[in-house]
Amino acid sequence: MRKSTVAALVLAVLGQGCAWFGDGDIDRGPTLAELEPAQLPDPEIKIPKVTLEDIENSYRGALEVAEDPEVRRKILVRLAGLEMARSEQTQLAATEVRRFFDGAIDMYEELIELQEAHTDTDTLRYQLAKAYALDGRVEESAAVLDKLAADYPQSSLIAEAQFRRAERFFSEGNYAAAEAAYAAVMAVGEESPFYHNALYMHGWSQFKRNNYRASLGSFTKVLDAITPPNGDFASLDGPQRSLSEDTLRVMSLVFSYLDGAQTITEVYRQLGERPYHHQLYDRLGKLYLDKRRFRDSADTFIHYVKNYPVSDYSPAFSVRTIKVYELGNFPSLILPAKEAFVRGYGIHSQYWGMKEEPIRNELRTYLHVYIPELAKYYHAEAQQLKQAPKAKQKAADDAQEKGLSPAQRLAKQRQTYLTAAGWYQEFVDTFPKDKQTPEMVFLMAETFYEARQLPRAIDAYERVAYHYLDKKHGPEAGYSAILAAQELIEQAPAETRQVWAQRKIDNALNFADYYATDKRAPGVLTQAAQALLEQGEHEKAVAAARRITEWQPPAATELRRTAWLVQGHGLFDLQRYAEAEVAYRSVLQLLNPKDPDRAKIEERVAASIFKTAEQSLAAGNKAQAVEQLLRVRAATPGSEIAIKAQYDAANYLMELQRWDEAERELTDFRARFPGHSLSAKIPAKLVVVYQAMQSWELAADTLGGVAKSDPDPNVRRQSLFLAAELYEKGERRGDAIAQYRQYANTYPEPFDIAMEAKFKLQELYLADKQPGKRRFWLRKIVDGDARAGAKRTDRSRYMAAFSSTELAHDTYQNFVRIPLKLPLQRSLKNKKKALQDTLAAYKKILDYGVAEFATQANFRIGEVYSRLSSDLMDSERPKDLDALALEQYEVLLEEQAFPFEEKAIEIHEANAQRSWTGLYDDWVKQSFESLARLLPGRYQKSETVVKYSETIY
Repeated sequence: MRKSTVAALVLAVLGQGCAWFGDGDIDRGPTLAELEPAQLPDPEIKIPKVTLEDIENSYRGALEVAEDPEVRRKILVRLAGLEMARSEQTQLAATEVRRFFDGAIDMYEELIELQEAHTDTDTLRYQLAKAYALDGRVEESAAVLDKLAADYPQSSLIAEAQFRRAERFFSEGNYAAAEAAYAAVMAVGEESPFYHNALYMHGWSQFKRNNYRASLGSFTKVLDAITPPNGDFASLDGPQRSLSEDTLRVMSLVFSYLDGAQTITEVYRQLGERPYHHQLYDRLGKLYLDKRRFRDSADTFIHYVKNYPVSDYSPAFSVRTIKVYELGNFPSLILPAKEAFVRGYGIHSQYWGMKEEPIRNELRTYLHVYIPELAKYYHAEAQQLKQAPKAKQKAADDAQEKGLSPAQRLAKQRQTYLTAAGWYQEFVDTFPKDKQTPEMVFLMAETFYEARQLPRAIDAYERVAYHYLDKKHGPEAGYSAILAAQELIEQAPAETRQVWAQRKIDNALNFADYYATDKRAPGVLTQAAQALLEQGEHEKAVAAARRITEWQPPAATELRRTAWLVQGHGLFDLQRYAEAEVAYRSVLQLLNPKDPDRAKIEERVAASIFKTAEQSLAAGNKAQAVEQLLRVRAATPGSEIAIKAQYDAANYLMELQRWDEAERELTDFRARFPGHSLSAKIPAKLVVVYQAMQSWELAADTLGGVAKSDPDPNVRRQSLFLAAELYEKGERRGDAIAQYRQYANTYPEPFDIAMEAKFKLQELYLADKQPGKRRFWLRKIVDGDARAGAKRTDRSRYMAAFSSTELAHDTYQNFVRIPLKLPLQRSLKNKKKALQDTLAAYKKILDYGVAEFATQANFRIGEVYSRLSSDLMDSERPKDLDALALEQYEVLLEEQAFPFEEKAIEIHEANAQRSWTGLYDDWVKQSFESLARLLPGRYQKSETVVKYSETIY
């Protein structure tokens, strides 16, 4: 049974060998379709165990019967392999040191010698080298491997062969040969299991040869090959983790031997950045730190930050820089590093805007520590600069010591305060809801104040007091805002002073609202009320002052007195005069009877009553206004406002037509205040009263006195004219003429009133039947208008036209009165002379352009021509003419008279045509009548009345 089993195994091996080496003549057996269905073996049948000896005996048996050389070679190779396996088992089980592989070595050497050119000789050499190596015969093993590498560079075993050679070279210190051998392994490709180790050792070989930069390329390839997707070597396990750690360690050594971080940057500018790029700087920094090279460690981290400012890892490197400075005890570098961190990664940095919230949260952890440290450092430094030396000499010495003049010291102090303020603001911006923020804002306000940045200080104080409502610093911040605003009011230019005054008021009102229990609140609110009043904010001033008067517990007397006074002034300006009176009386109650300000307040009481009267008057209640005005006299008798009140009361009594009361107040006023300026106006008002009472003579006599005694020439002039009018009205014509005449002769100006006076005189002289004196003033009127020039008015032109018409009528009457008698030549000459004078007079009237008198003048001119024509026809005839001569004389008269009649018709027609433009007065009408007489055929026609029947046909 054993023989049959071995024979079957040999056949199977032979068959497999023939198939592996591609013998095309071997029968391949049935196809898949021809096979019987598969059956499971009987589990009761036991398969015998086969040992190496059994297998070897089978191969040897096969060798005895094999005739094919190739088959025999393969069997021998298998037998060598079995010998190799037996040797390994024996070596493992041995307890003594000796050779175990001589048999295998002999067999492999024999096979190699017999079959040098065969394709699998590389495998035989590899096995031979392995046998030598396992037997401790290193040199023989190396020689075989060298031969294998030299003769079979394309062998599938070349990678392992070269790797073994490289390992030997490296251990011998032949780093150049090791580098070459490792390179040969790498050349096989990444599929080789020795690739990664070869890369790593290739770098070490270069490192050992001091070829540092070249080694970095190899080590980079190692890291590239094992870098996980997330780029974090810590996520690797086992050998790869160890390989990554060792590689990073040796690379950090290389960088430290070269130019440190600068070398990393330069190398990877050529190779390109890697996901693990930052870890190179990290390991280098750690290496320096382990060696206590603190500056080099910090510079490494700084170098990374400078070259990769927006990297996610830059903040961590900056933090580590600070920690290195702390470990190395570099206090002068810690503060600038923290400043750089905040500026580089703070909320106002470009970096902050580029990153998402997770990174920002990490940054906040450090910002929350660094920013307050920076702020407090600069705040303390500024305070130290502010501390004044005890003596001026000491100050000079200190300044000289530090190289600063007092002015420079002050400038530096303020700038340092501003720096501290900037850091406080940075904290507030970064942590707006942090519990420390109110205190930070308060400290920022303090630094702004010390730096004399008062507007910014006020803003910050207000935030603490009224936005955060901070219990600890709120009252002090609110009060400080008021003080700072006051300083600005005192030093600001005029154009901005009002802005800060309003800001102070707002803060004072807020202080009283939010911190009413503070003992400073009443005084602050009182100042606010006064300031509001000064700004014209009367409603707000009154409201603020009222709060002081109602304050509980009651405010100090001085504050309440001021508050009542503010209320009084505010209510007065708001025209709430009755309330103002109450406020002023409240002030009087709080004033000492001998207080010098008492008289002023009493006057304010009187003014309030006076204004209340004015309001009654505005409401249309004059009677009530009079009562209020007369009440002023009782409040402050003899005061200026009381005098004015009585005077106004008299005026309103006049308006109410309560003449008796008005006359009584006016006469009383004049009697009590004869020297007052208003007394001078009393006569004029009495004139009005007397006129209303129809006491014309009293009115005129009063005015006559004014016209003589009033110091104002204008008043005297007006009084004289008004007296004349009143005398005229009282029918004292002689006194009226005397007054008008005095006015016309005394006051040529104003021109229009002077002309009126002259016109009145001509009227009065007409009524008094004194034509000569009337003509005198008519001529004065004409002459006055002619000389007026630019002062000439429509009224003066009218009066002049009227006067000219009156004077022309006299000329016309003179023309009419001249008869035409024999000798006709002489009388006709006189008649024509009168004609020319009359025409000239009426022509002058036409020049005035006053329609009323122009139509009259035209009518008169027409009548002049018509009258001359008719007078010619009606003139005396010579008595010694015969009938023929008389007839011829008549014809001559008609020839002389006809042109004048034609001229008369022409002028009357022109005058009549004015009716076409809508002007139809008595003189136009008379022209129509004259035309009817002169041309009856044309102008003396009756209307034709057309009768019609209402009968319907």
